[in-house]
Amino acid sequence: MRRAFKPEDKFCTSCGAPVKAAPVKTAPQPEEVSVGEMWMGVLAYCGPVLFVPMFVKKDSEFVQYHVRQGFNLMLFYFALIFARYTLGIIPYIGTYFFRYVFDIGLIAVLVFSIIGIVHVLQGAKKPLPLFGDKLDLLKTLFRK
Repeated sequence: MRRAFKPEDKFCTSCGAPVKAAPVKTAPQPEEVSVGEMWMGVLAYCGPVLFVPMFVKKDSEFVQYHVRQGFNLMLFYFALIFARYTLGIIPYIGTYFFRYVFDIGLIAVLVFSIIGIVHVLQGAKKPLPLFGDKLDLLKTLFRK
């Protein structure tokens, strides 16, 4: 029968063999982010203002990650506007259906922006829901 050892045990109580301590698992620590990087990360989720941190903090991997996430969100916003005003001219379907889809899409953009800002303030590089890292146009356009 196998017995559980106490963390302070150094030898097996039945056979006397040395007991190896189990490795202690620790949660990954968020990376250190300066206050300036946090403010630039917040700007990345404020629409076209994202171009400010894009060029001001070129060397910060944290800021550039959030700039790419904010850019994906801005692309979604522009796609919503395009769909609303091009497909919106279709009688009935365009005037009613796309108007509500557009409104729901705007609420989604607002919610995703808030989620992104919360990630910035936590110092985490987490992808946005639905968008995530699936569409990373900036990374493909501006490869180093």
